Amino acid sequence: MARLRGDRPTAVTLVVRVAQVLLGATLAAWVGPAMLAPDVPRTAGLAAALVFLATLWRPGAGLLLVAGLAPAASLLAPPPARPAELLAWALFSAWLLRVWPPLAPRGPDTGAGGRAVTTAAALYAAALIASWLMLTIAGAAGVPVRALPLFLFQSIPTDHLVYSSPEPETWTLLQSLTGMGLLCASTAIVRGDPRLRRAVAWTLVGALAVLAGATLVDIARQWAGAQYGAWFLLRYVRGERASLHLRDLNAAGSLYVLAGLTSVALAMLEPRRRASWLLPLLPIVPALWLTGSRTSFLAALGGLAILAIAQRRWPLTRRQATVSVTVVGLVLLAGAATMEWQPDVQGSAGRAASLRSQFLETTARMFVSAPLYGVGVGRYFDRSAQFMPAALRELYGNENAHNYFAQQFAELGIVGGLLFLWLVAAMVASGWSAARERPSDATPGVVGLFAGMSAYLLTCLTGHPLLVSEAAFPFWIACGALVGGMDTPPRLPYRNGALVAAACALLAVGVAWATLSYARVTAPPSEQGFHGIETAPDGTAFRWMTRHAVTYVSSDAGFLRLRARAPDITLRRPLVVEMAVAGEVVDRREIPAGRWLTYDVPVPRPSSAPFRRIDLRANQFTTQETRLGRRRAERPIAAMIGGIRWISLEEVP
Repeated sequence: MARLRGDRPTAVTLVVRVAQVLLGATLAAWVGPAMLAPDVPRTAGLAAALVFLATLWRPGAGLLLVAGLAPAASLLAPPPARPAELLAWALFSAWLLRVWPPLAPRGPDTGAGGRAVTTAAALYAAALIASWLMLTIAGAAGVPVRALPLFLFQSIPTDHLVYSSPEPETWTLLQSLTGMGLLCASTAIVRGDPRLRRAVAWTLVGALAVLAGATLVDIARQWAGAQYGAWFLLRYVRGERASLHLRDLNAAGSLYVLAGLTSVALAMLEPRRRASWLLPLLPIVPALWLTGSRTSFLAALGGLAILAIAQRRWPLTRRQATVSVTVVGLVLLAGAATMEWQPDVQGSAGRAASLRSQFLETTARMFVSAPLYGVGVGRYFDRSAQFMPAALRELYGNENAHNYFAQQFAELGIVGGLLFLWLVAAMVASGWSAARERPSDATPGVVGLFAGMSAYLLTCLTGHPLLVSEAAFPFWIACGALVGGMDTPPRLPYRNGALVAAACALLAVGVAWATLSYARVTAPPSEQGFHGIETAPDGTAFRWMTRHAVTYVSSDAGFLRLRARAPDITLRRPLVVEMAVAGEVVDRREIPAGRWLTYDVPVPRPSSAPFRRIDLRANQFTTQETRLGRRRAERPIAAMIGGIRWISLEEVP
């Protein structure tokens, strides 16, 4: 046989299958230990196992489980665990490993609309990876070229699902790539079974209704503990904010908008089941109000206007489209003009607008500092203080942009920012085409998901829900379900090979430039991952290291002397510090609590580089309360470092 699967040659089919199995096995090797780790609660491990088994049985079942469990993932396991990613990676690993015979029937095509979105998602993912490579390679000074591949591999910790990655660029990369993976997986799975569109909509609405109800029940429980005093409820009337499942209240509001608009659309378009679809709104609406998210309220109004337009069955003329966009804008402006409430808790709407303008100023300054490729994926928060106006810096210390679109341009530059806009445009155009297709049984779910997706994107204009896994992953699943079953291609240049090649070439140039910068470094950079000098109870001066700390020493042969001590608290397992010299692991040592441990690590070979990079990585960490601007924050601490000294062989008698 010349071809075994449709139009794919035999060799290509086998290569794709082998790559699929290898990737699935790699993800399973990360997911398995995380499910069994003592630091991950059993509920989270069992949920991931259930997703894995359900996906092996039927991918649609696994997708629905992730869609329903992801919004509540933070209730399954507290930080620093990554329970939402654990569920998603369990889905990916089982889905990729689900290859029964070598000549399995060809999987479903993603359709014209799906290809437009998955192409844009692949390019955006490439921009994220390129940005991470630029940061990591440019910061690898002190690591010889021969050790650079191993250094890059070690930069992604194998226990990311248990303790998260210490570097913001790494955990942001992995979280964003997981979102792109869910978008593509949802697109492909729903394409194979279009009935899943409605099931995804039902699952999202049901899950958020349950979480909203749980929030209301929790407040009622607290009210009962306060002897049903009127003063208790008055706090919420005056604007106190609450959400049971998410600490980021604005992100919780974005999720409620996604589910609420979907429920409203289904109620409008399915008169026979209207009561069933209106029922979830009973807890969702008050829970949305409790989040206190002005942006979500405005987005809900805009989403209702979009819903009213999208459910019309006749094609819109250019004039009608212009009028429709104007109406949506006027609705948002009218809503903004009436948002002056809850000022004693949230501050006035005018003050909120002033803060947003200062955040935009911060973002503009950051973008100008690196316009082409940005400051790097995940680096906005840590670098924001350098670009903030003084008043904003005093108030926040460090903060995200409160505009996800602007933050993408600041972190990824004009190249990555435009690729993100391409992705958003592809999703909106494909979703609009799907919502305007010939009416069918799937139409209510499609229109509902489109209205919910559009309203969610509106919340990204003054927020960053896509930085929160529990809020981002349901959104990406909904987007994939929306575009997965459509056949009409949107009017986007997703097949323009020149644009794709140009984007890839620009990203490759950025990585090459970072490599040149790495090769040109001759002086040791500043240390990373250490807090300020403190004094231990025994009078020893020390510095707390975070989970990953970096310092630099001479390039000649000698010994590295380290003095360390574990924190005097109860840990789930012994504290182990791993030491890598110039990108190669040379020592792993258990660090005791209650006493200082001093030990020497020999480095017998001199390096051709002018200095060596020393990486200290701890297998766990805890947090310590501190102040960040006027806010309370928690800083990560792993081990007490009393000293790091390089002893050259020339100093040894």
